[in-house]
Amino acid sequence: MRSLLAGAALAAAVFGVPAYAAAQTPLDLRAAVRYALDHDPAMLTRRATLAQNEATFARDHAAEFPTLAGTLQNQLAKTNGNNGGSFSQFGLSQAQVFSQNVAQIGSTWNLSTGSLAQIQTQQAKRQVQGSRDDVRRAEQQLASDVAAAYYNVVQQREAVALNEGDRLYQQQLLDVARAQERVGRAAGVDVLRAQVNELRSETTLTTARATEANARESLAQRIGAPPDTAFVFPVALPEPPPPRTPIEALVAAALGARSDIASARAQVAVARLVDAAIESDRRPQIQLSGAFGNTETPTTVATAAQFIPGFGIIPGSSVSRPGFWQIGATSTFTVPFIEYGARRAAHRAARAQLAAAEGTLSSAESGVAVDVRQALRAVQTTNANLGTSREAQRLGAESARIAQLQYRNGLISLTDATAAEQSALSAANDLVVARVAYLNALVHLRTSVGVADPLTVVDLGAP
Repeated sequence: MRSLLAGAALAAAVFGVPAYAAAQTPLDLRAAVRYALDHDPAMLTRRATLAQNEATFARDHAAEFPTLAGTLQNQLAKTNGNNGGSFSQFGLSQAQVFSQNVAQIGSTWNLSTGSLAQIQTQQAKRQVQGSRDDVRRAEQQLASDVAAAYYNVVQQREAVALNEGDRLYQQQLLDVARAQERVGRAAGVDVLRAQVNELRSETTLTTARATEANARESLAQRIGAPPDTAFVFPVALPEPPPPRTPIEALVAAALGARSDIASARAQVAVARLVDAAIESDRRPQIQLSGAFGNTETPTTVATAAQFIPGFGIIPGSSVSRPGFWQIGATSTFTVPFIEYGARRAAHRAARAQLAAAEGTLSSAESGVAVDVRQALRAVQTTNANLGTSREAQRLGAESARIAQLQYRNGLISLTDATAAEQSALSAANDLVVARVAYLNALVHLRTSVGVADPLTVVDLGAP
C-alpha cells in the first residue's frame, strides 16, 4: 500500500499528474452513477432541501407532545442608603442584600391548539414526502443522464475503431492502385484518388479521436469528477431482450411508483390541510402546565416574631429550603363575530389552490401514461432498427470485401471500391448508433416506469 501511494506521489511530482488521478480505480457505468449520486451539485442541493424539511417536520411534530425542562435560577439584589422599600409602611425593613436560588422541573403541554399544530405537522410531513420523491426522481434522471453520456463515449470509441478500419482499407486500396499502375492496368489518376481517400480517412480518424476525448471529459463533468478521470468500457455493448410486460401493466406500475405522481398527491394533501387550518382558531385551545422544585434564600437571617400595631404578630423567619409544586390548565375559546369576509376569502383562495393541485395531479398522471407509452414504443422501434442495422452491417462488410478483391483483379474501378467501403462504413456506424439508441431507450423506459434504485435503472442485465 505504501509503495502504491509512493508511486502515485512520484507520478504527481514528476509528470504533474494529481495523486488522486494516478491512484484512481477506473469507473464502469454503475460506479459512474454511484459517483454522480455523491458529487452532483444539483443532487446535493436537493438532499439539503430534504434535510431542512425533515428538520422542520421534527420541530413541528415535537410541538404536539409535552415539554420537560429543568430550570436553575439565581436572583441577587443589593440596596444601599435610606430606602425602606415597599414594606416600610408596615414597619418592616428591606434587607440590603437579598439572594434566592430556585431549582425546578416543569412541563407544558399544548393539549389542543384548535388542531393547528396537528395540521402544521401534517403539512410538514407532506413536504418531507414531496422532497423525498423529488430526490428519488432526480436520482433516476441523473442515472439516465449518466448512462446516456457513458454510452455516447462508447459510441465515439466505436467510431474511432471504424475509422481506423476505414483508414486501413483506404491504405490497402492505395497499395493496390500503385501496384496496378506499375503493371499498366490502372491510370495514375487512380493513385491520386486513392491518396486523397486515404488522407480524408486520416482526417476523419483524427476528428473521431478528438470527439471521443471530448465525450470522456463531458462524462467526467456530468458525474462531478475531474476531467482526467479513468473509465472502463465494455468490449461489446449488451443487447438485452425487449420487455414483454403489457402496456397497461407498465402504466399502472408507473402510477404507483413514479415519484412525481407521489409528489403531486402530496401537494393535493397539503392544499386540503391548508383549507382545514383556516377554521383552527374557532376551536378550543387548551394548555396544561406543571412544575415542582425548591427554593433557598441564603441571605435571609433568622428573626424573632414581631408585633405590629394593626397587623398583629408577624412570625419570625429562618433560612430554609422549602419545596413547591404547581399545576395549571388554561382553556381559551374565541368566537369571532365580525370578520369582514376575511375567512370566506381565505377559504376561496385555499380551495382554488386545491383545485390547482388536483389539476396538476391529473395532468401528471396523464403525462406519465404518455411517457410510458412513448418509452415502450421507442424500445420496440429501436429494437427493430437494431435488427435491420445488424443485417445491413453484415451485407455492407461483405460488399466492401468483395469490392476490394474485384478492384485488385481489375474488375471494377477505384470509385466503385471506395463507394462500397463508404457504404459499409456507414452501415457499421448505423449499427453502433442503433445499439446505443436501444440501450438508452431501455434506460428511459425504466425511468418512466419509476424503478426506484438508480443503479438498477442502468443495470441492463437485471430484469
